[in-house]
Amino acid sequence: MPATLSYAVPSRWDGGFIGNMAVLAGDAALNGWTVAFDAGFEITNLWGAEIVSRVGTHYVLRNLGWNAAVPPGGTASFGFQAAGADSTARGLALNGETQGGEPPAPPATPPAITVADAAIEEGQAGTRELVFTVTLDRPAAGSVTVDYATADGTALAGQDYVATQGRLTFAPGETSRTIRVTVTGDAAVEADEALLLRLSSPVGATLADAEAIATIRNDDVAPPAPLPSLSVGDASVAEGDPGHGGSGGGAAEGFLSTAGNQIVDAAGQAVKIAGVNWFGLESTNFAPHGLWARGYREMMDQMKAEGFNTIRLPFSSELLHTTAAPNGIDFSRNADLQGLSGLQVMDRIIDYAGEIGLRIILDHHRSSAGAGTSGSGLWYEGSHTEAQWIADWTMLAARYAGDATVIGADLHNEPYNGSWGGGGANDWAAAAERAGNAVLASNPDWLIFVEGVGSHQGENYWWGGNLMGVRDRPIVLDVADKLVYSAHDYPNSIFAQPWFQQAGWEAQLTAKFDQMWGYIYREGIAPVFLGEFGSKLQDAKDLAWLDRITAYLAGDLDADGSIDIPAGQQGMSWIWWSWNPNSGDTGGILADDWTTVIAAKVERLEPLQFDLGDLPQDGGTAGDANRLSFTVTLSAASDNAVLVDYATVAGTAGAADFAPASGTLRFEPGETSKIVTVAVTADTLAEADETLSLVLSNPRGATAGDMSGTGTILDDDGTTTPPVTPPVTPPVTPPPGEGGLEAAFSLTSSWSTGFQGGVAVVNHGPAAVQGWQLRLDMPYEITQIWNAEIVARDAEGYVICNVAWNGALGDEATVSFGFLGAGTVDATQIDILF
Repeated sequence: MPATLSYAVPSRWDGGFIGNMAVLAGDAALNGWTVAFDAGFEITNLWGAEIVSRVGTHYVLRNLGWNAAVPPGGTASFGFQAAGADSTARGLALNGETQGGEPPAPPATPPAITVADAAIEEGQAGTRELVFTVTLDRPAAGSVTVDYATADGTALAGQDYVATQGRLTFAPGETSRTIRVTVTGDAAVEADEALLLRLSSPVGATLADAEAIATIRNDDVAPPAPLPSLSVGDASVAEGDPGHGGSGGGAAEGFLSTAGNQIVDAAGQAVKIAGVNWFGLESTNFAPHGLWARGYREMMDQMKAEGFNTIRLPFSSELLHTTAAPNGIDFSRNADLQGLSGLQVMDRIIDYAGEIGLRIILDHHRSSAGAGTSGSGLWYEGSHTEAQWIADWTMLAARYAGDATVIGADLHNEPYNGSWGGGGANDWAAAAERAGNAVLASNPDWLIFVEGVGSHQGENYWWGGNLMGVRDRPIVLDVADKLVYSAHDYPNSIFAQPWFQQAGWEAQLTAKFDQMWGYIYREGIAPVFLGEFGSKLQDAKDLAWLDRITAYLAGDLDADGSIDIPAGQQGMSWIWWSWNPNSGDTGGILADDWTTVIAAKVERLEPLQFDLGDLPQDGGTAGDANRLSFTVTLSAASDNAVLVDYATVAGTAGAADFAPASGTLRFEPGETSKIVTVAVTADTLAEADETLSLVLSNPRGATAGDMSGTGTILDDDGTTTPPVTPPVTPPVTPPPGEGGLEAAFSLTSSWSTGFQGGVAVVNHGPAAVQGWQLRLDMPYEITQIWNAEIVARDAEGYVICNVAWNGALGDEATVSFGFLGAGTVDATQIDILF
């Protein structure tokens, strides 16, 4: 049987449609495929394939690298969004073979377009013009057009150059044109910078070289400005009693924060969000779905009874601004919703959730009212601007401030067309920081949930599920310990992703989860929240996927049956999609009658559930009660971002007295102050005041000033005689050769401008070691370090010590730390000394 091609149009609207094509291999495998057709429409967005050429109405498409190979009987699918009323694709051909009817006569081979690299001296003031030359390899009989746009490299639009985009036209017979980009001069001493010019959408020609690199050569010789210094101040707070605040007012005991990869309550105890999505407020009903069949209170009581502790509540920007009344509600079952606006319906849902012990995560699901995520794949769309999006979130944060029923803000659902970093209007990471900081300025008690994108560095994944960019470009918020990364993940029945079609795919799923989002939890970077996953459980591959992902959420991070979560901690939080049976992709927890629970789904989720019932719902007033607030300052504003790591260190206050905190602070250009909060555990013991330290380390872009602040927990339970602390004799570390400490360096990976290394420290005993310190001599600069701290640096290298939690080493115990280094590495130049 030969290979065949099918074409379907699953969705259309005024002026456009979505088209899907599927390549089905016959008896023989395909190693690459090409599809050709004549179209009465224009392709505006394409996934799963790329355009080889377009001449007039004739398109030629081909596979991407990851879906070129199709096994016998296998399928490779791709799709596109198109503009035009006529969705007919005429003369379909697969690898030159007609798919019904005669193929159109092949067009003459069109000319090829190339763009050359360019370079320019930056200049110390004013502007200069950078010139790119675009050429055709031979003249064309008709006009040729190609779109172009600049993109940031190390050079940033608006700072180093003026972003440019447009359409270039070659007249018949013309073979060379130029594109000019304005470069902004400055007097800053900096490395050479680069920007990109990308060509796209050729008409009348093909793209031979679609990207050029332009180098802006630095020509400034002024000495760099001195770096500002970093310091942290002391802090104090009244301890308070359980269930009450300290001296500053009502305590926010019910609010959640983060510690490492854990979500914790105000007492520092690890908790887990385990809930269900209930959609509808984002739709044109402006109310949660199902209220035409049941009362909302009855529905929420059932959610609670089935073991869910949280509702993710999608809404749209339009909900907050419309004058339209909610609809699709049986008011005989929901009498108290009569006459309310959509926002007031949200209020009632939140109020009743608080009464019965459910929590709420608000999810900006889309801009205009409707189904699914925003059509733009971005957090802004049409009249719903980014500024409005941020203002809406700020309003909601203030509206529900002080109510611990609302856990926090899922900033935007599935920003699949956003980039993770890189600057520009579509930089999702930067936008999430802007919105998250605005929310926390209005309500510092909320968690901020940041979803992934659709593609990063050529790796495609589920919309909202690709968090690969976090490793190199983490989100940094002004309020520490409030960031949670949120992923979406789905099975084969939703879309036959290529990783589900490979031999042995089940065993590779854990590695896929880890690559896209799980590594963030596994490496202790931050908590991970699986904000959407679900299935109708009707596809055998779905069942295997669900077994793998629930085991992964529960703690089997290595897919070998081991549980990798330490005692006292929790696995990753999650929200099932969906409660609603009217989800076309996954169905719901409820059957179509909106009443019957589908037991098979709940049974698979039951081992992952968690009871939040003991957490107080009344959060009191937001403030400093039961929290130490350390102020970290820069001596002067910097023109560049400044980063510094921080961690708490126990003193007379120990693990029972406060929730350990650690992380990285990022000062954006112009900022000089940040706050780190540490949750204090209240008790009723009469005891002496207790202390802990907040220690700063590894400053980047600043020098070290006062790097340690003392936090004092003031006892308010009566007086007591301070205990006398006996002198402690520090342990003696035996010299090498007679036991003692030994360390080994390993090169994890390297590239042209840097490398990743690891050091394993082992104590050969026989005595235990309480704290370790070593010299790492090498000619390379450490740009990032984890699981250790830099004490000092000199011309030979670095002095490095343990962090608070990994200093104690028993006989034959081992601890490891890692770092990133700058430069072309030679491992023979790296020495470790004790």
